[in-house]
Amino acid sequence: MKTIKKIVLVFVALLSITAMNAQEESGASLDLGLDVQSRYIWRGIQLGGNSASAQPYIELSAGNFSVGAWGAYNLGGLGIGNEADLYMSYAFSDAFSVTVTDYFFPGEGSGGYFPYNAGHVFEAMLSYSGPIGITVATNFGGAIKYMDGLDEKSAYSTYVEASYETEIGGTPLSFAVGGVFGDDNGYYYTDGSGLINLSIGTSKEIKLSDSFSLPVNAAFTVNPDSEDVFLTFGFSL
Repeated sequence: MKTIKKIVLVFVALLSITAMNAQEESGASLDLGLDVQSRYIWRGIQLGGNSASAQPYIELSAGNFSVGAWGAYNLGGLGIGNEADLYMSYAFSDAFSVTVTDYFFPGEGSGGYFPYNAGHVFEAMLSYSGPIGITVATNFGGAIKYMDGLDEKSAYSTYVEASYETEIGGTPLSFAVGGVFGDDNGYYYTDGSGLINLSIGTSKEIKLSDSFSLPVNAAFTVNPDSEDVFLTFGFSL
């Protein structure tokens, strides 16, 4: 618990420093919005049951730093698939970035937001956005414990994804392949490893008036490990 508290204090301190620097940066910007998805699909896993999901976000950016909050809320009134995350990101270049995320899942036996307890999972993610994008994300703290016989161990579940983006007739098209390793506590609902995400997605803007267009998206996702298939649709405000 002391280790987690130290992580949280460092995280909050960095958020505060970035926010103060943002006030001094002429290029600082604040963004907010809302995505609504027919299902909450994350890395090939359906969260939130068979209900639509509202996903608000707010992000403050200054220079190469970004800090923000992202949430997901089950529109079916269920206490599953709800999420309230904090994250901090730094871009080393146009291609490389690193992100630290504090995932929190309210209403799923979390026992409350404070003190930081089993409801939080901390993740470090390294991303490369080249001709073929690469993402590597590892859980390093929080609810990553599991019992191996009589011994308590930590599962550093690691998700690796390769992605590719192109377009057809001016419409963007994206492909992703993702798998997980070291998932010994079943965080990704596997038996330790597995290919969990094969997806194809696209997006476009639907013009509703001379002054307003609605961004929409659709994706077809297959999880070979769980043998699940999802076709989802969403829009952004």
